[in-house]
Amino acid sequence: MSKDSSNFACIFDVDGVITKGSNVIPAAKLAIKKLVQYDIPHIFVSNTCMLETEKAEQLSNMLEVPILPKQVVSAHTPMRCLDEYHNKHVLICGQGEIEEIARTVGFKNITTIDKLCAAFPELDIIDHTHRIKLCEMIKNQDLIHSKDFRPIDAVVLLGEPIHWETSLQLITDILLNHGNPNDAANSTGIGPHIPIIACNKDLVFRAFADIARFSHGAFLTCLEALYNKHSSNDLMYTALVGKPYEISFQYSEMMANKLARAKGQPEIERIYFIGDNPVVDVVGANLYNALLKRPKSSNGSFTGCGLLTHPRLLSAKSCESILVCTGVYDPTIHTINAKRPWAIPTTIQSDVLEAVNYVLTKEHII
Repeated sequence: MSKDSSNFACIFDVDGVITKGSNVIPAAKLAIKKLVQYDIPHIFVSNTCMLETEKAEQLSNMLEVPILPKQVVSAHTPMRCLDEYHNKHVLICGQGEIEEIARTVGFKNITTIDKLCAAFPELDIIDHTHRIKLCEMIKNQDLIHSKDFRPIDAVVLLGEPIHWETSLQLITDILLNHGNPNDAANSTGIGPHIPIIACNKDLVFRAFADIARFSHGAFLTCLEALYNKHSSNDLMYTALVGKPYEISFQYSEMMANKLARAKGQPEIERIYFIGDNPVVDVVGANLYNALLKRPKSSNGSFTGCGLLTHPRLLSAKSCESILVCTGVYDPTIHTINAKRPWAIPTTIQSDVLEAVNYVLTKEHII
C-alpha cells in the first residue's frame, strides 16, 4: 500500500467491540492484525477508569499484537488538557489506582473519598457499624478532625466507586458546603457549587452478563438527583470527558495523527469510529462528524462540554460511525430509532472484523 493512501484512521471502542468482559472477541484479533498488516493508524477509546499503560498491556496480550500506551485513550486521558485545574485541591472519586491516574493526567493536590472520611469521620454513617465506631471515638477521645483541612476547589469523578452510598453522601456534602467540610453547619447549597469534572456518562456497558450493567453514568444520575433534592438546583458539570463528548474524539484524532506522523504518513483526513452502543459511540462519532463539517470559525462543542483549548494535530474532515452487534446493540432485540438521528450509524456490521473489512474496502485497500 502506498503511504500516500493511508490518510485515514480507525478508532475503536473496547468493551463490546474488542472484548466482552475479560475475554477478547475472536474477530477482534483478525481485525487488528489486518490494520497492522496495512499499517493503518488505530486508536482504542475506553471509558474505563484504568491507566493507559495497563490497558495497552492488556490489549497487547489479548490481541497478540503490540499496543502502545499512546494508542489508548481512556475516559480521563483528555484531562491532561485541563491544566487550569491541575494545581487546585481536588476531591477524586472512583476505584482502583485513582490517585496514580489523577497524578498521571496532571492533578497535584489530591484528596480521596477515603481520606475525606478519615479526616471527618462523622460524615460517613450510612453503614451502621461506622456509627458504633464513631460513638466509641467520641467516648474515648472526643470528635477529632483536621481544622486546617484545605477546602476542596473541584470534584473530579473518574469512575464509579465501590461504596456508592459513601461517595454520594460526601460528594453531595462537599457541593452543598462549597468545598469546606469544616463549615458543614452552613450547607445550604445556595449559589453555584464548586467545579465538577466527570468522566464517562455511559449509563450501561456490556460485560459477562447477557443484560447490560450499570456504568459510571448511573452513579452520576444518582448524584444529580440527590444534589437537586437537597438544593433545588441542577448539578452543573464544568467539563465532561470520555465518549460521547467531542473532546475525547479530538484527543483520539490527535493521537492518531501522532502515530501517522511517526511513520511518515500524511495527515489524517478520515476517521472511522467502531462502537457497540448507539447512544454513546454512534452519537459521539456523529457529533464529532458534525463538528468537523462546521466552519472553522465556529467555536464551542455541540454538547457544551468543552473542546481542546489548544488543538494540535487536528486535520480530519469526516468521522463515520460504524455500529457492531457484539455488545450493547443486539439486532435481534433492538432497532435503530429513526426519531433520534444522532444515534443512526453510517453502517451496521456484524462484528469488528466486518467493520474493518468495510473500511478497507471503502478505502480501496482490499
